[in-house]
Amino acid sequence: MNGVSGPAYEVLPSHHSDPFREHVVRAYEDAPGDWRKVLGERLHFQWGVFDHPDSPRPVSLDEAGHRYLERQLAVAAGFLSGQPAPRRILDVGCGWGATLLHLADVFPDCPRLDGINISAEQLAYCAGQTGGTDRVRFYLCDAADIAELPDRDQPYDLVVARGAITHFPPEVYESAAAALARRMRPGGLLVVSETVYSEEFLAAAPPPAHDADHLALEHRKTLAYLTGVLRDAGFLIRDERMLPSPQDAARWVLELKSNIDVHFPQGASPPLEAIRDMATALAVALLRREASVHSVVAERRAP
Repeated sequence: MNGVSGPAYEVLPSHHSDPFREHVVRAYEDAPGDWRKVLGERLHFQWGVFDHPDSPRPVSLDEAGHRYLERQLAVAAGFLSGQPAPRRILDVGCGWGATLLHLADVFPDCPRLDGINISAEQLAYCAGQTGGTDRVRFYLCDAADIAELPDRDQPYDLVVARGAITHFPPEVYESAAAALARRMRPGGLLVVSETVYSEEFLAAAPPPAHDADHLALEHRKTLAYLTGVLRDAGFLIRDERMLPSPQDAARWVLELKSNIDVHFPQGASPPLEAIRDMATALAVALLRREASVHSVVAERRAP
């Protein structure tokens, strides 16, 4: 077991070699307080929905991130109708815990919620947010090793992967999808949020050099590849849509840049500087639909 304060997180052994893993870990070494200045108090780091006809007032990044998560869960709820309430939930790449802790509130009768991450910095923060309950558990675990999570006799009914696949090399993504299929109940749902790119954009705009890739984003994916891997692993795509809208996605990344400009005018850590440097170009690509954010709901098919 390991941990800094509050509840511990468990370290699971890795059974594969992934040289890119430490590159991802370095992207999240900064103190949560620095990220909070950029992302908002809740530390949602997966886009946001700003547009809402009932809310003409300005919308914060916290609210926008919460709205996007709620919008995805509302879509998934349509496919959960008539099924038993989830008894076990998994958050793949749980970040600072905002999504998983919200799921704990949304599903108060779910006895087990697990979060996995490869960032010890983030997991220590997550563990400190749970209030000491045994119901929400955290694991230092690579996505390719999901099959090694404890209690294999208790399959997952609901899995979320919001922004994690962005960091996965192809071999890690394909291994993780196969491992998820082995650990999920037939009929269980996987909810994905991911940034994808057009073939034309990928051909014209090479990824950043490895040494300059401070956000670990060099393994960019197309929508066809994202969903194709899931189908090959045993999932049925039940819903796929562009969400948030290009306008909301562009606004979100530009608001991050604005917060970095305000709070770190003299310079920030390499990951935050990378956001500042890429934000305008990414916003343009989103508005041109050369890049887009997609929500995917997939169902685990019966073997």
